[in-house]
Order: sequence, then C-alpha cells, then structure tokens
Amino acid sequence: MPSPIGNYFIKAVACSPLHALLGDSLAVITVIGRRSGRALTTPINVVRQEEGWTATSLRSRTWWRNLRGGRTALLRIGGRQIDVRGEVLEDPQEAAAAFGIYFRQFPKYARFFDLKLEADGTPAPAGIERLARERVLIRLCPVEASKFSH
Repeated sequence: MPSPIGNYFIKAVACSPLHALLGDSLAVITVIGRRSGRALTTPINVVRQEEGWTATSLRSRTWWRNLRGGRTALLRIGGRQIDVRGEVLEDPQEAAAAFGIYFRQFPKYARFFDLKLEADGTPAPAGIERLARERVLIRLCPVEASKFSH
C-alpha cells in the first residue's frame, strides 16, 4: 500500500506540468464521501478502454465505495481533468467474469496481481476467483456535465 507521502507526491505531480512523468496508467481520482460530504483524492492505476477506464481496488480500501450507484467523480489523467461516472463490480461472480476479460485483454498486468496464466494466455480460473474475493473492479466512464460537487 502506498504511503501518505508517496500519495502526496503522486497527487502533486499529477496536478502539475510534470504530469507526463506518470504515464497514461496512473491517475488521481477525487470522490465525494457519501457520509462526510468531503472530497477524497487518491492515486489509482487505470487501463484505458473504449468506453473509458478500468481500475481495481482491494475490497478493504474505502475510496471506491463512494462510486456505488453510478456516482460521479473527477479523474485527473494526462494533464486533463475528466468527469466520470463509476460502476463498481462487487459481486464476486460478476467481478470474476470482468477480471477474466480484463486479463485476456491485458495479460502483461497479471504479474502485478500474482495471477498465473494458462499456456494459451488465459488467466487461471483459481486465480481469477481469488482476485474476485480480494478486489473490486471499477469502470469509469466519461460524462458530459458532472453533478460532482467540487
């Protein structure tokens, strides 16, 4: 888990002219707390897909819970700030199916999740099931005008 100092550094770089140093897979997301109403900003890894971006998080973390029900957020990536709507896949069966697709599209990321690939390049079912118990998958789709409270 990243340290608070590391998170601060990443957030600072993402919001500066040096944002290109982070590449196109590191973003910063700002969500509004469901209960507190306060803005929470955290760095996340994302993968660009046709409809937007996909991220994953450990179930034990809390930031993603603020995206339940299609709530909106701000995603800062590549020097741009984009309004997004979140879709959280929490159900283990639904998450397992989505993770299977994710790792078939991006097999090079399997090593970061300690996920074994079969000889044909598909993710091992046992590993996908483990991931679905440990993590959630989050889809972030751009929206025209966000109802996000800044």
